[in-house]
Amino acid sequence: MREVRKGTATKMHKRHKRVLCFLCFFVAIPLLHAQAPALDPDKLVDQWFIRLNALDDWYISYDGKEETDAVVDRFVDLYDADAFHQVGPNENQIGPVVFHGRDGIKKWATDFAKKHVGVAYRVDFITRNEKSIQPVYTIKPGFGGIGAAAEFTAVYTNREDRKRIIIPGSAFFLFSESGKILRVRLYMLKDETAEIEQ
Repeated sequence: MREVRKGTATKMHKRHKRVLCFLCFFVAIPLLHAQAPALDPDKLVDQWFIRLNALDDWYISYDGKEETDAVVDRFVDLYDADAFHQVGPNENQIGPVVFHGRDGIKKWATDFAKKHVGVAYRVDFITRNEKSIQPVYTIKPGFGGIGAAAEFTAVYTNREDRKRIIIPGSAFFLFSESGKILRVRLYMLKDETAEIEQ
């Protein structure tokens, strides 16, 4: 009798082990998917424009210090540690200007924050068949991550002379698998720049 009971207990123990393994397998599948959510390029690009527009949201302390660090750090946090941020030249430069790594991008963002107020960059709307969208064009590179591009209109006020400017442009992004920016290239159409009469 004891032999039979022992055998039955062993069989039941093996069965429980199989059921437990089976359940663990099905519980693990959703967890694997949860660890690597699909990249949403619309949201990634939108977050970049939100934080870019917030770069003018800083203040001067009582002792006269420009407190730009909080908004600049929040913007730079979107970038990978080894990222590139490429823009066109300013009045003292020729050719494209590349800022590399978080320190370089922080310098660009700090200069931008100190130079402009009333910053309002937004992805352009396109209307067709009575439907309006703000298109973000995407591509999946063979090496992973995701690429995105968008046309935008920039409106801002120069802090120094208080001129209100409107200028069209386009931005090209490359995001890593984790959603961090690896590369941004900004094109501003200076020939189409206009001053807004206030």
